[in-house]
Amino acid sequence: MPESGGNDGANHSSRVSAATITTQEQGAGAQSSSVPEAGTSSENSEGNPFYPEVVDVESVSTVPSEERRTFADRLRNLVKRHTRDDDQDSIDCEVDQLVNSLDHYIVGYPKVAAFVNADPSFLIYRKFGWLHNRILLYLQDEIVALEYKLNKLDQGTFTDDKEVKLKSRRADFLNPGPRRDTVKQIAEKLKEYDEHLLRFQKIQAIRRPTLRNQTSLYNFIYGTRSIVTSEARWIREGADLAAVAREEEHGWFNGFLEDTLKKISPKVTQVIFRTKEQKIITGQENVFLVSPFRLDVFLRIVLTILAAILLLLPVVILFELQPTEASQVRQKGGFQILTIFIFTLLFSASCSICTKARRQEVFTATAAYCAVLVVFLGCTLNTIAGK
Repeated sequence: MPESGGNDGANHSSRVSAATITTQEQGAGAQSSSVPEAGTSSENSEGNPFYPEVVDVESVSTVPSEERRTFADRLRNLVKRHTRDDDQDSIDCEVDQLVNSLDHYIVGYPKVAAFVNADPSFLIYRKFGWLHNRILLYLQDEIVALEYKLNKLDQGTFTDDKEVKLKSRRADFLNPGPRRDTVKQIAEKLKEYDEHLLRFQKIQAIRRPTLRNQTSLYNFIYGTRSIVTSEARWIREGADLAAVAREEEHGWFNGFLEDTLKKISPKVTQVIFRTKEQKIITGQENVFLVSPFRLDVFLRIVLTILAAILLLLPVVILFELQPTEASQVRQKGGFQILTIFIFTLLFSASCSICTKARRQEVFTATAAYCAVLVVFLGCTLNTIAGK
């Protein structure tokens, strides 16, 4: 979360080593055509920037033989093989990724663009809803005026005893006339109107950014003074802003968990949830970035534990509350029903808050959860009745 600006005069560019990219050899002919042999040179490489110097593949990395290859190497190669295209030829060598820090960019629009590109949550722009509606209203009125004009032409033709032109398009459009020109204008205006209307429908479907992400971008712009005040007012147009990034599955719960971890221990949170690339990107700026993937994994673990607790804990409580005699059925049965009601309410609330499930999905899951507990309660009462 950005709080204030940092060192803006320094330029910084770093390299991050990515995972090794490997591929199976397609054959001796394919390898010789794509990569020259070690120790050889080509005439095209002399003085031509498009032909870099030939690198000895064996000096860069050596692929372990089948006898020396461990289980970890095989598993790593299997994962890499599924994460790339099968027809992509590459060399078993490490690729240094170029990652520019925010300090690399000059204060102004370049730094703001770099900050927005640092995390998908900061992809926030205006929808310009008022202008879209203004244009649509103008186009709509122009079409209404053309419609009125066409009706007048039709009525005039009918009163002049030339209604045959209204019954035959061929006879009406045989020679140039006002109705023919009006219909052509209507067709062009309708096309323009439909394009604006459908495009505006897609824009309006884009969700509004969360107040947390809007505040982050606001703090960075005004904290670093990268944009003058008169041109930075757009970030305060909350109802007219659009979050371009794809909506996360858990929604606001991700932000709540991130803020909670930050309040508990910011240093530990950055060590666990921040990647090397994000560490380089932040540079000297006071920006708090975490990996969405790592945060999502942690959140899935939390939700898994919560789901297990909501399923097993009521079973344990119902087991402890089960009556041992027929005289205890009425007293303990009321507590069992109350337990089922409370945990069913908690389960329904957790599905609505922690997930993006629709109403019918929440209702179905809650009904299934309640049915499991009721079946357990019914089995207990049947056992007492049998005794």
